[in-house]
Amino acid sequence: MTGLHRHALVWLSQVPEADDESDRQRVEQWHVDGRPFVVCRRRGERGEVSLGFCAVHEKFPEIRPRRIGAHALAAQVVRMAEPPVLAEVARCGPAVGHASAFARLADGAAVAGLDLRVYGSWMWQTLTGERHVRPSSDLDLFVPVAGPREAENAAAFLEGQEAALPFKLDGELSFPGVGEVQWREYRLGAPEVLLKTVDTVRMIRREELRP
Repeated sequence: MTGLHRHALVWLSQVPEADDESDRQRVEQWHVDGRPFVVCRRRGERGEVSLGFCAVHEKFPEIRPRRIGAHALAAQVVRMAEPPVLAEVARCGPAVGHASAFARLADGAAVAGLDLRVYGSWMWQTLTGERHVRPSSDLDLFVPVAGPREAENAAAFLEGQEAALPFKLDGELSFPGVGEVQWREYRLGAPEVLLKTVDTVRMIRREELRP
């Protein structure tokens, strides 16, 4: 499947290979349960897709979830989806206590014309119902933008919203077909920013961030 990018959710036609042999059973069970893997930066052959998920300890759920890595051939990806929208995450358990904050952020995004997607601990909590979000957890946002001007507006919006929220906003601006840049870094206004893709991590001039 083409068009894979970091933070995309994927489902596979067969069990992927575990990065650590001791995690093989966890990876297999995750796949059997029909849960999605998240696409990460590629660490192996170019024909492979690097994957991951966060698993809660069965006996001690209070322990911080552990990230588990896996990999598969790109041809084994049978379905892809974007990270969940903010409105979906706002319905998960830990978000109930922050209902007004999520509503304020969602309303502001709608006015600004931004599609806020969520990855990280809040995403896994939403998808699994298991305990991933901690009191110190940031809300990791994945924000598609069409180009530099839209990215500047999105970064300014996030900075302005964060001041009124009870949690920090982390995450990345996604330039479709190009890659992702951390929104806080983009907000600094430097002529070059760190671009991350499924294949590389490199510095790039801001004006080159166009699809």
